[in-house]
Amino acid sequence: MKPSTIQMLSSAGLSAASLFVPNLARNEFGSTNAEIGMIVASYNASVFLSSYFFGRASDVYGRRFILISGLLLSSIACAIQIFATDTLSLIIVRIFVGICAGMFPSALIAYVYESGKKIGKFSAYGSLGFGLGVFVAGLVGAYYEIFLASAAFLAASFALSLYLPFGKQSLHKVPLFPLTVIKRNLPVCFSVMLRHVGANMIWVTYPIFLEDLGAGPLFIGAIYAVNSIGQFIFMQFLDRYGSTKLVIAGFVLSAITFPSYTLATVYWQIIPAQILLASAWSCLYVGSLKYVMERNDEKGTSAGMLQSFLSISAIIGAALGGVVSFKFGYHGSMYLATILAICGLIVFITSIRMKFPPKD
Repeated sequence: MKPSTIQMLSSAGLSAASLFVPNLARNEFGSTNAEIGMIVASYNASVFLSSYFFGRASDVYGRRFILISGLLLSSIACAIQIFATDTLSLIIVRIFVGICAGMFPSALIAYVYESGKKIGKFSAYGSLGFGLGVFVAGLVGAYYEIFLASAAFLAASFALSLYLPFGKQSLHKVPLFPLTVIKRNLPVCFSVMLRHVGANMIWVTYPIFLEDLGAGPLFIGAIYAVNSIGQFIFMQFLDRYGSTKLVIAGFVLSAITFPSYTLATVYWQIIPAQILLASAWSCLYVGSLKYVMERNDEKGTSAGMLQSFLSISAIIGAALGGVVSFKFGYHGSMYLATILAICGLIVFITSIRMKFPPKD
């Protein structure tokens, strides 16, 4: 239970710390939309680099040190966000938060898999934690108190991590740029990135889209909760299925979900699509994690590579989504996201039929 609890609490801390950063930047510091975009992009870029670097480090130096250090530093980083006084200082502190936030997830995922625990059930607690963090942030309301609450979540995760039984750890000599590992994981990482770019194109304007359909703040929050709770439920039942089948199912469900948003004419009609979205991401995320865990001895490096691709897709998707929605409206982003999901499916199916390097 401890790894799942750590996953839930750390996810809650990071989601709470991120939720109202754009509002803080605009309302307190007078940041422009471009500057807010830079704040968000700088965070995702730092997570992108940190996830790969420290995922590899967990293979080379051991899971325990990277996991415990990452959780401790993440708690500190979230707390020092209260000292941001302007746009520049907020960018700097969010970069620090991103670096720390990228340190521990890959080590934790690798630990869970190597301990013989189920990846699906473990991942479900990340979704539950996201929902918990968003709820607490909305309940607290005040920016700086939210940052302290997020630090408390991560401090609790750190405390629990001290009691994890690691035993003897197998270390691996992993080059800084392990081409064999990259080639082995590229089919799933690149194809998932394509789909996730499309998803982030939608999410960048999603709250505004819901508002234009007539949704109020309470319903918008409830819509996000439906997704998180749906993922928590669906992920519990996915460990029995093969990784390749799950990934394919995730792409197919995504290609159905994204265009279904265009059918809604009033806000409550979006609920079935949110449930479908939860099933799509549950299949794709659990499947892709299982895919890289099963095919690699360098599990920290591989999990870090997957997390890096997800982070870079958030940057590309947010930038592209703003442009597409401006030119073609909300539905334009949704249709393009559908095309990208189908492209991801084609790339994945084509790639897995090719011969990739086996485990060393």
